[in-house]
Amino acid sequence: MPGTINELPSGVQSVAADAPFDYIIQLLKRDGGIFIKNFVSEEDVDKAYGECRERIDNDMEWEGDFFPKETQRAPGLIGLSPTYTKTQLMHPLYRAVCDHFLTTRSMFWWGNERKESVSKPYVHSAVAMRIGPGGKAQPLHRDDYIAHNVHTEVSEWDDARDMNRESAVGCFVAGCRVTPENGGTHFIPGSHLWGNDRKEPPDVKKCIQADMEKGDAFFMLASAFHGGGANTTSNEQRLVFGTFVTRGYLRQEENQFLAVPPEVARQYSRDVLEYLGYSISDPACGTVDQLDPIYALYPEWKKDAKYKDF
Repeated sequence: MPGTINELPSGVQSVAADAPFDYIIQLLKRDGGIFIKNFVSEEDVDKAYGECRERIDNDMEWEGDFFPKETQRAPGLIGLSPTYTKTQLMHPLYRAVCDHFLTTRSMFWWGNERKESVSKPYVHSAVAMRIGPGGKAQPLHRDDYIAHNVHTEVSEWDDARDMNRESAVGCFVAGCRVTPENGGTHFIPGSHLWGNDRKEPPDVKKCIQADMEKGDAFFMLASAFHGGGANTTSNEQRLVFGTFVTRGYLRQEENQFLAVPPEVARQYSRDVLEYLGYSISDPACGTVDQLDPIYALYPEWKKDAKYKDF
């Protein structure tokens, strides 16, 4: 595969899930998004849908323009679907991409000692979305507006300058065959490099549109302009699972401590719980009684806990 960003093929790329990691990272830095083929098996996609379908079927109609009235959602997806959590949220490739873009390293003085604090990313939101026939396209938007992320325009990605540019990374997994006709996501390649002070709004004519097989994924930096497409079919429903991960010191879009009931959370492994937020974001964010919040979920472990410097 090409070795430098200038040698990469033009256009938003589709790659296999086992493509070289550095290649995937380079393409994300250039384009802001990348398609991953066969990210999840069709069997696991169907199983995840079965676990959250009752919630989707009974969703309330959205009031406003962001979601068309034909859209039904299942938020709090981690609390509904262990299969989604295992195969999508905790997928090693997605986690590695999030770690690359969203790990925050800072140096501070602690008296006479120079310390490094490393804040690791964690879950931002998890939702399944099903758009029915007649659903209108979403307005083009950046998902990092949630974190009040204001960007300066740049011509290309620079690792040193842009190491803290992103506040979130998204993963959209096709729950069915996704086409431009049934609402495939609009996406403007390179728009993650745009500044907030542009005078003109994002133009849908600059978009590509997602065309995905069931189980394919689209990774996207949250600074890129995108929006769900219109479902112009007469009889197709477009199902997509949407996950976002954010920096460990930022507030979650979806409060996972309330979205996932404690009795459900306890069924998950420690690594999942830490990704939900049951861990301290270095140096000291998220404590309960000045201890790791995992002890609030498992008070029986508290007898072994110790107060210590952050």
